[in-house]
Amino acid sequence: MPSLSIAVIGAGNIAQQHLPVLRDLPECNLDSIVDTNAKTLADSADRFSIPNRYATVDDLLDARRPDAVFVLVSVLRVAEVVTRFLSEKIPTFTEKPAGLYTHQTHALRDLALETDTPAMVGVNRRFYSTLQEGRRKLLAEGPIRSVTIDAHEDIERLRDWDKFPDEVIARWSAANGIHALDLLRFFGGDVATVDSSQQVVEGPMPDGVSATIEFENGAHGRAAMDWFAPGDHRFEVRTEGATLTSNRGYGTVLLRRRGQDPEELCLTDIDREYKAGFYQQDQTFLRSVLDSVPFPDPACTLDDALKTMEMIDLICGNEDG
Repeated sequence: MPSLSIAVIGAGNIAQQHLPVLRDLPECNLDSIVDTNAKTLADSADRFSIPNRYATVDDLLDARRPDAVFVLVSVLRVAEVVTRFLSEKIPTFTEKPAGLYTHQTHALRDLALETDTPAMVGVNRRFYSTLQEGRRKLLAEGPIRSVTIDAHEDIERLRDWDKFPDEVIARWSAANGIHALDLLRFFGGDVATVDSSQQVVEGPMPDGVSATIEFENGAHGRAAMDWFAPGDHRFEVRTEGATLTSNRGYGTVLLRRRGQDPEELCLTDIDREYKAGFYQQDQTFLRSVLDSVPFPDPACTLDDALKTMEMIDLICGNEDG
């Protein structure tokens, strides 16, 4: 099978989830890795037998031109690094979000169009086998009529953890809440209107959000985000006569139909072997680049990511930085 010469940019925590997948995918020749931390770089390169190791993107591009890259850097650096590769017309996969701010995602989308360079954003829950099978079976019962998303998290715990800078916490709805909120569009489609209210409980930013969404296809959505107590991400999606409900972590989902026994949908073997959604997501990117074809559903393009970011800003009342 043909394969692509791949460079991974960033060897930190999220890279440790992608690297086992890229090592095992037949479409991937994992031959280069970049990280400014010498120990992190050496450890990851040794663990995954990556021959070419570079401290900076400049060092990489001075030495070789990869067929495609996986940008797995911190959220504050994503826009800068992705801009560099799109400017070089190198197909780019980037972890979510494609820029912490919506205007950054907009600029990346425009640059990808200008340079005619494929770019895909990693919103891996779209690729969970449970969600894909659940959506397929739900749609077999009729069109989706309502989507309810809970994206609750304890922001105070993040502050105590002292891992994320205040700028990232202030945009947590985009930095991490996007995982749950993007499912509004995964299930419901493009958004027509958003009506939202915010409150401050622990502060200093709004940390209680409730929103109603109208989708272009006539479906109805609801989103709730409380960040002042322990919580989880959940969803519930309905057609006329059927309901799809997630458990914690989406490892199983429950499909209930009128007049029938409930059906539990579980992760596939691939989604249990690797971080859920990553194998199919990364393979989708590689195969599309190899075949020079558009990214198929449910892949998140930069245009798609921009629509999700704009929706999140409407839900959360965020001012784009």
